[in-house]
Amino acid sequence: MPTKHAPTDFVRALAAAVQAEMPAPRQEKPFGLGAPWTYHATPEEFERLARLHNRILRKELALAAMREERAGIMRRCIRRMRRAAGKD
Repeated sequence: MPTKHAPTDFVRALAAAVQAEMPAPRQEKPFGLGAPWTYHATPEEFERLARLHNRILRKELALAAMREERAGIMRRCIRRMRRAAGKD
């Protein structure tokens, strides 16, 4: 019986390719580590902060990629507009 899922090797190769395209993470202390308030956080709160920090970083990277794509579309449209107006 054939499966509807992609082969595991293909999925792993695709995931590796996507991760290779991601920019390197910024070198900063995560979620204000070392700030005075962190000395009063519980271990559970630190785990949650770590998860939130990673999610925020991924969303920021995704947002930056979308803004970059939007800027590219805008540049292409502006070039078309100038060509249509007879400008080079």
